[in-house]
Amino acid sequence: METMAKRYLEEAVEEVERYGSFSSMYLIVKKLRDEFERLSNVEFREYDFKIDDLLLLSLKGEMCKVKLLVSSFLVHDYLSRKYVVQDGLFYFRWNKRIFVYSPRVESHLLYLVRLGYLEGDKKFKLSKKGKTEADSIMSTLSKEEVKDITSMVENVIRAKKLKDLKRYVKEYLFTTV
Repeated sequence: METMAKRYLEEAVEEVERYGSFSSMYLIVKKLRDEFERLSNVEFREYDFKIDDLLLLSLKGEMCKVKLLVSSFLVHDYLSRKYVVQDGLFYFRWNKRIFVYSPRVESHLLYLVRLGYLEGDKKFKLSKKGKTEADSIMSTLSKEEVKDITSMVENVIRAKKLKDLKRYVKEYLFTTV
């Protein structure tokens, strides 16, 4: 039986070797240390959605990193209620411009750019290859889930100012059950 503890160790190594993220590795190891006993007793279940999938689902049109991180967090939170979703290692820094942050998501974002699924440097968009993959992932979801995700992403895109984006995230966090 593969446990979540063993899986997290494998993911920590992968974060450095494949994605070049020591920060992600550190956060995974820290989580493993803090929850070792529980994670050692939980059998690993294959992920329905991985970080790369979240990024592809969270991107619509052209988005800056701030909005893409917020969108990824919201999609992660939404999907994790029903599916097994790889841990995004998100955390909040309310006093910063990038107030929803994940070194794991950021390193996967850059990896997807290198692989040709995304294009961009400051602003990101799906490439043709990325659109094909995103459509394939979307096809696994129900019409209601697609509608909900699309609505969340569009709300993020519509936010004109950082304070509007923060307000939307706070409303989402404190009104969603």
